[in-house]
Amino acid sequence: MQDRIRHTTFGTLVLILATIGMSIVLFPFWKSIFWAVVLAILFWPVRQVVVRRLRGRKTIASILIVLLVMIFVLIPAILIAGLIVDGAATIVEDIRSGAFRPGEFFSTVEDRLPRTTDFLKRTGVDFEAVKKLSGQAFFSVAQFAASHVAVIGQSASVFVFHVVLTLYILFALLQQGDNIYGVIFSRFPASRHAKEKFFAAFSGMAVATIKGMVSVGIVQAVLGGAIFAVLGINSAVFWGALMGLLSVVPPFGASVIWAPAALVMVLHGDTSGGLILLAYGVAVVSMSDNVVRPIVVGRASSVPGYMVLVTTLGGLAMFGLTGLVLGPVIASLFLSAWQWFDESERQTSLGEPTEADVRPAAVEHGPTT
Repeated sequence: MQDRIRHTTFGTLVLILATIGMSIVLFPFWKSIFWAVVLAILFWPVRQVVVRRLRGRKTIASILIVLLVMIFVLIPAILIAGLIVDGAATIVEDIRSGAFRPGEFFSTVEDRLPRTTDFLKRTGVDFEAVKKLSGQAFFSVAQFAASHVAVIGQSASVFVFHVVLTLYILFALLQQGDNIYGVIFSRFPASRHAKEKFFAAFSGMAVATIKGMVSVGIVQAVLGGAIFAVLGINSAVFWGALMGLLSVVPPFGASVIWAPAALVMVLHGDTSGGLILLAYGVAVVSMSDNVVRPIVVGRASSVPGYMVLVTTLGGLAMFGLTGLVLGPVIASLFLSAWQWFDESERQTSLGEPTEADVRPAAVEHGPTT
């Protein structure tokens, strides 16, 4: 008996050390692994359809899906990033040269709305400080966007390496996803029914949240950028992309961009353009969320808006741009785990069978979406 305990203890210790060592080795590439996993989950339903059409040829199906990702995700993302950096670089240069002064907006407000500004000053608002802060904020945002893509350009070989690594991991996940999922499922310490429910809840919630964020972001970026271009606002692509990014942060979203822009146009004498932008922003850009999200997500449960806000900002602060997706994914895992725990506790308190003593068999299917 003692030999068996020693054997088990030694085996567990070796397993823990090996897992820690593997984690340390893979840590430099965690972003590539994360994006590969996200893409694999999102494209898993497509992969299943292609595998059926090709009569079970998983390797060919996986290659086709990777090509799909390259054509419809990777290449457009690189092109859009280039346009964003051009717009950001233009804004940075305009601010440096004095051609664009964000603080002038508040000077215009002081001239056109004297009563409002007097009231704000009496309440303690320092317009000079606000002017300086607004200029610094615009400069910082534009410089942040420009510098991030500039870094990619300066270390192109590293960027290409991570892209290739992500695509290779994606291919492996698509090809071996059934087996990987089966191993994880069989090792998860719970009853088969509980595990199926947990994995289904987590994958469903994570996919619904990511699909909703991405689809709404793309639609609002296109709609916002289009109206800016039509109205002749400079760097329309940059502002459209910024609206797309802000759309994932409720409750204000893209209105943080188009609402001040409409006000600036009105204060500078372009009343018709400002009113058009305001009406378009309210009726089209903002309302697109209520149209697109139900179509893409359907009835699947997703992370609540307030939690998306907190986890998106927290993820962005901790992990950079990857945190925009990683934050809500962690929130999905958090909510799914607590729902599963709450249901298990409720079943235990009611004396319902939990199948805890039933040894689960490995499953043959992949992630639920």
